[in-house]
Amino acid sequence: MKVTLIISLLLYNILCYGQDNCFIYPEGSGNRKACELSYKAIELSQGSKESQLIFDAAIAIGPEYAWTYYEKSVPYFKRGFLTQGLHILNKAVKLKPLDYLCYRAYWYWQYQNYNLCIQDLETYYSLPKSYQQFTPGGEKDMRLILGLAYAKNNKYAKAIKTIEDCINSYESEDDIGLADYHSLGILYLKNKQYDNAINTLTKQLAIYDMIPDSYFFLGLAYKGVSDFKQAQVQFNQALIMFKDDQRYPNPNAGFRIYASDVEKEIDK
Repeated sequence: MKVTLIISLLLYNILCYGQDNCFIYPEGSGNRKACELSYKAIELSQGSKESQLIFDAAIAIGPEYAWTYYEKSVPYFKRGFLTQGLHILNKAVKLKPLDYLCYRAYWYWQYQNYNLCIQDLETYYSLPKSYQQFTPGGEKDMRLILGLAYAKNNKYAKAIKTIEDCINSYESEDDIGLADYHSLGILYLKNKQYDNAINTLTKQLAIYDMIPDSYFFLGLAYKGVSDFKQAQVQFNQALIMFKDDQRYPNPNAGFRIYASDVEKEIDK
């Protein structure tokens, strides 16, 4: 079921950030011509000089066509040129905030500018027609990213409520992502709500148990309530999982740990 969910989310993101049907614009209009040129650009290698020149031509013909700015900005972000990417993407956000605010927030998150990430997501969710959006890879609801960004600013109570509300909004357990309870469990732990952390991370492992970090943070939660025997069990399991090639990398985890962190706890 979880595999089906991931595939669905990937398709969802393709639809969210995919290009319009050019035929919805009047023939000969700037938007129609920009749309048609943009289709030609995406057939070329992403970020190539040729594709970028075609996007520039599309922008010159149809400066109000937002998707061109979005697609032109993508290779800049992927190659680490945040300032240049934002300069282009900002125009798409201005034209269609409902479509591109979350994407810009995602890149603020990636580059650890949590204040601007929060600002964009709060703006987005205040819009009357805001809808459920996910990270570009499809693995996390953007409300989880908002909660994790609050946590990065040490606003744990606000972070917890944001992710609790997100999870509670789902119609069934099948809608919950592979690491949603993992994210919530970490926030309980950071807020020293150890019993809640234990319950939530245990629920995470019952739903999906291939994230090494989940065992590690569960171990810390048990350590917080002085159950050192169980803490040791979880740390050992985390170390075993780190050696498993099938483990889930958990993109956009927010709070990342490594095998060396587990080994330090075991040594203690």
